[in-house]
Amino acid sequence: MAARAKVCLVDDDIFVRDALALGLNDAGFDVVTAPGAAAGFDIVQRGGIDAIVTDMNMPGTDGAQFISEARGRWPDIPIVAISGAVTIDGQETAAIATSLGANATLMKPFRARQLAEVLGRFLPPLSSQP
Repeated sequence: MAARAKVCLVDDDIFVRDALALGLNDAGFDVVTAPGAAAGFDIVQRGGIDAIVTDMNMPGTDGAQFISEARGRWPDIPIVAISGAVTIDGQETAAIATSLGANATLMKPFRARQLAEVLGRFLPPLSSQP
């Protein structure tokens, strides 16, 4: 039996969240979803999370704030930013995410398979258990 990497997926859009969770699950990841930053922090705080995926454009605590705080709390957890906006306040979304500590950024629309490939670059291979 293989141990599956556990991903916390934070996105306020339920349709995006559910579609990505389903696709990542099919790609071999365990996914825990959160509708916003507060729930995302709670999930990661409980432990056992191997990677974080967060939308950049969310009400309340946005992805930039989430990435900044998450990076401070959990410096070793890979973070992937996702966004449908190429720019935020005149700055490139990817540049903002990277400057705050995201390991990668994917621009919507993308397929869950692409996100799984990006996550695979930062997570160790699945380990086999007897």
